[in-house]
Amino acid sequence: MNTLLVTIFFLKIIEKASSGLIGTTHNRAEPWLSSSHAQQHAEKWLEQRITKYGPVSKLSLFGKPTVFIHGQAANKFVFNNDGKTITSQQPESTRMILGDRNILELSGEDHKRVRNALMVFLKPESLKQYVGKLDEEIRKHLELNWHGKQKITVSYSAIKSF
Repeated sequence: MNTLLVTIFFLKIIEKASSGLIGTTHNRAEPWLSSSHAQQHAEKWLEQRITKYGPVSKLSLFGKPTVFIHGQAANKFVFNNDGKTITSQQPESTRMILGDRNILELSGEDHKRVRNALMVFLKPESLKQYVGKLDEEIRKHLELNWHGKQKITVSYSAIKSF
């Protein structure tokens, strides 16, 4: 029932939203995401988009339909949700790399529990120990397996396993 209500809610928002750039994104909406454009032109691109299409519009981002919302009401809507109205959905490629239950996909208590567990390992004191151990292991591996090699062959099966 909740899913149906959320779907209807977003369909109403999208119905009211201006047409945006669905289907023509690769030419207009994504160039600002490249590193050189992001630093210099992101704010300008956002301002132009808001002026042209309004604070609620739809677009295609990385080939996926996306709702663009802007403003104080949008911030309140996003940050005061209960984790059921809006949830994080990563692209399929991200889920393939990180798995379906990665921290980016979790919400609520599950996200909090995993984040707290990760923070134990990411404390500066812990990282100092890990960096030393990793450095030692990498140096040993390079010395044993890579030293003096002029050619490196990577097989498809090794790449696919990641």
